[in-house]
Amino acid sequence: MSTSHAKPVFSMDAATEITVRRAEVEDAAILTETCRRAFDSDLEVGAPGPGGPPGYDSVDWNSHRITNRYLQYYKILKGGDIVGGFIVGDRGPGYQVCERIWVNPAYMRKGIGEKAFQLIWERYSSVDLWALGTPEWNLRTNPFYRKLGFVQIGTTHEYSQWSGNYYERRISHEFPRAMSRIEGLHKDLVSVVVEGQVRSLSSPRTVSSRKTGEQLKLVDAVLTDDTASIKLVLWNDQIRQVSDKSSIRIENGYVKEFGSELQLGISKWGLVITLL
Repeated sequence: MSTSHAKPVFSMDAATEITVRRAEVEDAAILTETCRRAFDSDLEVGAPGPGGPPGYDSVDWNSHRITNRYLQYYKILKGGDIVGGFIVGDRGPGYQVCERIWVNPAYMRKGIGEKAFQLIWERYSSVDLWALGTPEWNLRTNPFYRKLGFVQIGTTHEYSQWSGNYYERRISHEFPRAMSRIEGLHKDLVSVVVEGQVRSLSSPRTVSSRKTGEQLKLVDAVLTDDTASIKLVLWNDQIRQVSDKSSIRIENGYVKEFGSELQLGISKWGLVITLL
Protein backbone atom coordinates (compact mmCIF):
# COMPACT_ATOMS: atom_id res chain seq x y z
CA MET A 1 0.00 0.00 0.00
CA SER A 2 1.43 3.34 -0.99
CA THR A 3 1.37 6.20 1.48
CA SER A 4 1.95 9.91 1.24
CA HIS A 5 4.42 11.72 3.48
CA ALA A 6 3.66 15.27 2.45
CA LYS A 7 4.76 17.75 5.10
CA PRO A 8 2.07 20.17 6.30
CA VAL A 9 2.75 23.86 5.82
CA PHE A 10 2.02 26.15 8.78
CA SER A 11 1.72 29.87 9.08
CA MET A 12 4.43 31.48 11.19
CA ASP A 13 1.74 32.74 13.57
CA ALA A 14 0.38 29.26 14.25
CA ALA A 15 3.80 27.61 14.37
CA THR A 16 5.10 29.97 17.05
CA GLU A 17 2.03 30.07 19.31
CA ILE A 18 0.40 26.61 19.25
CA THR A 19 1.14 24.08 21.99
CA VAL A 20 -0.47 20.85 23.18
CA ARG A 21 -0.56 19.79 26.82
CA ARG A 22 -2.28 17.01 28.75
CA ALA A 23 -5.75 18.13 29.73
CA GLU A 24 -6.86 18.29 33.35
CA VAL A 25 -10.35 17.83 34.76
CA GLU A 26 -10.50 21.58 35.39
CA ASP A 27 -10.30 22.06 31.61
CA ALA A 28 -13.39 19.95 30.89
CA ALA A 29 -15.89 22.80 30.68
CA ILE A 30 -13.96 24.90 28.16
CA LEU A 31 -12.94 21.81 26.17
CA THR A 32 -16.60 20.77 26.00
CA GLU A 33 -17.62 24.22 24.80
CA THR A 34 -14.98 24.30 22.05
CA CYS A 35 -15.94 20.75 21.06
CA ARG A 36 -19.63 21.61 20.90
CA ARG A 37 -18.96 24.62 18.71
CA ALA A 38 -16.68 22.65 16.40
CA PHE A 39 -19.06 19.76 15.77
CA ASP A 40 -22.14 21.95 15.56
CA SER A 41 -20.38 23.75 12.72
CA ASP A 42 -20.37 20.48 10.72
CA LEU A 43 -23.78 21.53 9.44
CA GLU A 44 -21.83 23.87 7.16
CA VAL A 45 -19.71 21.04 5.69
CA GLY A 46 -22.20 18.30 4.87
CA ALA A 47 -23.63 17.00 8.15
CA PRO A 48 -27.11 15.48 7.56
CA GLY A 49 -28.40 17.07 10.77
CA PRO A 50 -27.43 18.75 14.04
CA GLY A 51 -25.37 17.01 16.71
CA GLY A 52 -21.97 15.37 17.01
CA PRO A 53 -20.18 12.24 18.21
CA PRO A 54 -21.05 10.71 21.61
CA GLY A 55 -20.39 13.10 24.49
CA TYR A 56 -19.29 16.01 22.34
CA ASP A 57 -21.42 18.45 24.34
CA SER A 58 -21.14 16.76 27.77
CA VAL A 59 -18.81 18.03 30.49
CA ASP A 60 -19.16 14.71 32.33
CA TRP A 61 -18.15 12.75 29.20
CA ASN A 62 -15.06 14.88 28.69
CA SER A 63 -14.15 14.76 32.38
CA HIS A 64 -14.26 10.99 32.35
CA ARG A 65 -12.14 10.78 29.19
CA ILE A 66 -9.53 13.10 30.66
CA THR A 67 -9.04 10.64 33.54
CA ASN A 68 -9.44 7.46 31.45
CA ARG A 69 -6.24 5.42 31.63
CA TYR A 70 -6.71 4.04 28.11
CA LEU A 71 -6.80 7.48 26.50
CA GLN A 72 -4.46 10.45 26.35
CA TYR A 73 -6.49 13.64 26.25
CA TYR A 74 -4.71 16.83 25.17
CA LYS A 75 -5.77 20.45 25.07
CA ILE A 76 -4.69 22.58 22.12
CA LEU A 77 -3.60 26.07 23.16
CA LYS A 78 -2.99 29.24 21.21
CA GLY A 79 -0.92 31.34 23.53
CA GLY A 80 -2.52 30.46 26.86
CA ASP A 81 -6.07 29.94 25.57
CA ILE A 82 -7.67 26.54 24.96
CA VAL A 83 -8.86 26.49 21.36
CA GLY A 84 -9.39 22.75 20.82
CA GLY A 85 -8.68 19.21 21.88
CA PHE A 86 -6.99 16.03 20.70
CA ILE A 87 -7.77 12.56 22.09
CA VAL A 88 -5.33 9.71 21.43
CA GLY A 89 -6.23 6.03 21.82
CA ASP A 90 -3.76 3.16 22.16
CA ARG A 91 -4.33 0.16 19.86
CA GLY A 92 -1.16 -1.70 20.79
CA PRO A 93 2.60 -1.50 20.22
CA GLY A 94 3.38 1.29 17.77
CA TYR A 95 -0.27 1.88 16.86
CA GLN A 96 -2.12 5.02 17.95
CA VAL A 97 -5.51 6.34 16.88
CA CYS A 98 -6.69 9.91 16.76
CA GLU A 99 -10.01 9.27 18.46
CA ARG A 100 -11.09 12.88 18.15
CA ILE A 101 -9.63 16.26 17.21
CA TRP A 102 -11.40 19.60 17.05
CA VAL A 103 -10.67 23.31 16.87
CA ASN A 104 -13.02 26.10 17.91
CA PRO A 105 -14.51 27.43 14.63
CA ALA A 106 -13.28 30.94 15.48
CA TYR A 107 -9.72 29.58 15.08
CA MET A 108 -10.19 27.33 12.07
CA ARG A 109 -8.19 27.77 8.85
CA LYS A 110 -5.19 29.18 10.70
CA GLY A 111 -2.94 26.10 10.60
CA ILE A 112 -3.80 25.09 14.17
CA GLY A 113 -5.01 21.57 13.36
CA GLU A 114 -1.92 20.82 11.28
CA LYS A 115 0.39 22.13 13.97
CA ALA A 116 -1.42 20.12 16.65
CA PHE A 117 -0.88 16.92 14.65
CA GLN A 118 2.82 17.63 14.25
CA LEU A 119 3.23 18.28 17.97
CA ILE A 120 1.38 15.07 18.83
CA TRP A 121 3.50 13.08 16.37
CA GLU A 122 6.63 14.44 18.02
CA ARG A 123 5.39 13.17 21.38
CA TYR A 124 4.86 9.68 19.92
CA SER A 125 8.06 9.34 17.94
CA SER A 126 8.17 5.53 18.22
CA VAL A 127 4.76 5.04 16.63
CA ASP A 128 4.77 3.38 13.20
CA LEU A 129 1.03 3.53 12.45
CA TRP A 130 -1.60 6.23 13.01
CA ALA A 131 -5.27 5.86 12.13
CA LEU A 132 -8.52 7.81 12.36
CA GLY A 133 -12.05 7.85 11.04
CA THR A 134 -14.30 10.63 9.81
CA PRO A 135 -17.80 10.79 8.25
CA GLU A 136 -17.96 10.29 4.50
CA TRP A 137 -20.02 13.47 4.14
CA ASN A 138 -17.55 15.79 5.87
CA LEU A 139 -16.21 18.23 3.27
CA ARG A 140 -13.75 19.73 5.77
CA THR A 141 -12.09 16.77 7.49
CA ASN A 142 -11.60 14.41 4.53
CA PRO A 143 -9.36 16.75 2.50
CA PHE A 144 -7.67 17.92 5.72
CA TYR A 145 -6.54 14.40 6.67
CA ARG A 146 -5.40 13.63 3.13
CA LYS A 147 -3.34 16.83 3.19
CA LEU A 148 -1.57 15.53 6.30
CA GLY A 149 -0.56 12.32 4.54
CA PHE A 150 -3.36 10.01 5.68
CA VAL A 151 -4.55 7.46 3.12
CA GLN A 152 -8.05 6.01 3.14
CA ILE A 153 -7.90 2.22 3.63
CA GLY A 154 -11.56 1.43 4.22
CA THR A 155 -15.02 2.37 5.43
CA THR A 156 -16.87 1.90 8.71
CA HIS A 157 -20.57 1.34 9.29
CA GLU A 158 -21.28 1.89 12.99
CA TYR A 159 -24.07 4.31 12.09
CA SER A 160 -26.94 3.08 9.94
CA GLN A 161 -27.57 6.55 8.46
CA TRP A 162 -24.11 7.07 6.94
CA SER A 163 -20.70 5.46 6.54
CA GLY A 164 -17.32 6.61 7.78
CA ASN A 165 -14.03 6.86 5.92
CA TYR A 166 -11.12 5.21 7.74
CA TYR A 167 -7.62 6.55 7.20
CA GLU A 168 -4.14 5.53 8.25
CA ARG A 169 -0.68 7.05 8.07
CA ARG A 170 2.12 4.50 8.06
CA ILE A 171 5.50 5.66 9.24
CA SER A 172 7.03 2.25 8.51
CA HIS A 173 6.26 -0.11 5.64
CA GLU A 174 6.89 -3.14 7.87
CA PHE A 175 3.98 -5.28 9.11
CA PRO A 176 2.50 -3.27 12.00
CA ARG A 177 3.67 -4.45 15.42
CA ALA A 178 0.19 -4.18 16.89
CA MET A 179 -1.43 -6.33 14.21
CA SER A 180 -1.74 -10.12 14.45
CA ARG A 181 -1.71 -12.88 11.88
CA ILE A 182 -4.55 -15.33 12.38
CA GLU A 183 -2.16 -18.23 12.98
CA GLY A 184 -0.76 -16.29 15.96
CA LEU A 185 -4.13 -15.86 17.73
CA HIS A 186 -4.60 -17.80 20.95
CA LYS A 187 -7.06 -18.24 23.80
CA ASP A 188 -7.72 -15.22 26.05
CA LEU A 189 -6.00 -12.75 23.73
CA VAL A 190 -7.55 -9.26 23.94
CA SER A 191 -7.13 -5.93 22.12
CA VAL A 192 -6.70 -7.87 18.88
CA VAL A 193 -6.07 -6.07 15.59
CA VAL A 194 -6.34 -8.46 12.65
CA GLU A 195 -7.21 -8.39 8.96
CA GLY A 196 -8.68 -11.09 6.75
CA GLN A 197 -11.29 -12.04 4.20
CA VAL A 198 -14.76 -13.18 5.19
CA ARG A 199 -15.28 -16.56 3.60
CA SER A 200 -18.78 -17.43 4.78
CA LEU A 201 -21.67 -16.14 6.85
CA SER A 202 -24.27 -18.34 8.52
CA SER A 203 -27.94 -17.43 8.61
CA PRO A 204 -28.81 -15.29 11.65
CA ARG A 205 -30.18 -17.14 14.65
CA THR A 206 -31.58 -15.97 17.97
CA VAL A 207 -30.09 -17.03 21.30
CA SER A 208 -30.78 -16.05 24.90
CA SER A 209 -28.13 -14.25 26.96
CA ARG A 210 -26.94 -16.46 29.83
CA LYS A 211 -26.59 -13.38 32.02
CA THR A 212 -29.78 -11.43 31.33
CA GLY A 213 -32.04 -13.68 29.30
CA GLU A 214 -32.10 -11.02 26.57
CA GLN A 215 -32.73 -12.24 23.03
CA LEU A 216 -29.63 -11.74 20.88
CA LYS A 217 -28.97 -12.23 17.18
CA LEU A 218 -25.92 -14.30 16.26
CA VAL A 219 -24.07 -15.05 13.03
CA ASP A 220 -21.01 -17.25 12.59
CA ALA A 221 -18.46 -16.37 9.92
CA VAL A 222 -15.01 -17.56 8.90
CA LEU A 223 -12.16 -15.06 8.70
CA THR A 224 -9.13 -16.08 6.65
CA ASP A 225 -5.71 -14.58 5.94
CA ASP A 226 -2.66 -16.09 4.26
CA THR A 227 -1.70 -17.97 7.45
CA ALA A 228 -4.89 -19.56 8.82
CA SER A 229 -8.64 -19.26 9.41
CA ILE A 230 -10.73 -18.66 12.53
CA LYS A 231 -14.43 -18.58 13.38
CA LEU A 232 -15.66 -14.99 13.70
CA VAL A 233 -18.71 -14.53 15.93
CA LEU A 234 -20.92 -11.52 15.17
CA TRP A 235 -23.59 -10.22 17.52
CA ASN A 236 -26.57 -7.95 16.87
CA ASP A 237 -25.52 -4.71 15.13
CA GLN A 238 -22.14 -6.18 14.17
CA ILE A 239 -23.95 -8.47 11.72
CA ARG A 240 -24.97 -5.74 9.28
CA GLN A 241 -21.40 -4.39 9.22
CA VAL A 242 -19.88 -7.53 7.69
CA SER A 243 -20.50 -8.89 4.18
CA ASP A 244 -19.53 -12.24 2.72
CA LYS A 245 -16.30 -12.20 0.70
CA SER A 246 -15.36 -8.73 2.01
CA SER A 247 -11.91 -7.94 3.37
CA ILE A 248 -12.06 -6.44 6.84
CA ARG A 249 -9.93 -5.22 9.72
CA ILE A 250 -11.10 -5.83 13.26
CA GLU A 251 -9.84 -3.57 16.04
CA ASN A 252 -10.33 -4.34 19.72
CA GLY A 253 -11.18 -7.97 19.10
CA TYR A 254 -10.78 -10.83 21.55
CA VAL A 255 -10.20 -14.59 21.33
CA LYS A 256 -11.89 -17.24 23.44
CA GLU A 257 -12.15 -21.00 23.26
CA PHE A 258 -15.52 -22.70 22.98
CA GLY A 259 -15.15 -26.43 23.31
CA SER A 260 -11.91 -27.05 21.48
CA GLU A 261 -12.47 -24.29 18.90
CA LEU A 262 -10.93 -20.83 18.94
CA GLN A 263 -13.39 -18.03 18.25
CA LEU A 264 -12.75 -14.39 17.44
CA GLY A 265 -15.18 -11.81 18.78
CA ILE A 266 -15.48 -8.02 18.62
CA SER A 267 -15.59 -6.17 21.93
CA LYS A 268 -18.17 -3.56 22.90
CA TRP A 269 -15.65 -0.86 21.93
CA GLY A 270 -14.46 -2.75 18.86
CA LEU A 271 -14.52 -1.59 15.27
CA VAL A 272 -15.08 -3.29 11.93
CA ILE A 273 -13.42 -1.67 8.93
CA THR A 274 -14.34 -2.82 5.43
CA LEU A 275 -11.07 -2.56 3.53
CA LEU A 276 -10.93 -1.00 0.06
